[in-house]
Amino acid sequence: MHEHDLVAKALGTLRSLTAGQAISEVEIVLGPSVERSVAAKAWETLTANTPLAAAHVTWEQGLDLVRCELCGHEYTGDGSDSCPYCGGDGVVIEPAVPIEVGRWVRRAP
Repeated sequence: MHEHDLVAKALGTLRSLTAGQAISEVEIVLGPSVERSVAAKAWETLTANTPLAAAHVTWEQGLDLVRCELCGHEYTGDGSDSCPYCGGDGVVIEPAVPIEVGRWVRRAP
């Protein structure tokens, strides 16, 4: 279950960024290869009985940088998305980070 390890890493980053302060909201960005429901379950398991368990989590979709094989334009998508310029197939040139902390809101004292 690679999502569990990815979420654990994101939680470590979040704890480091917030210096242990309580947060009320957090945005987690998932790359195309990460299953949202599995990541959410991992979050629930890893934050149980911690101050982060009460935080509202927003899950956002991260996108790869893709280059069209026909026209050469670059666009964001998940690698299977057609080129928005010509409809051609694209190739991922910069994959999205599998999981990262987006933004967070500290809980009011």
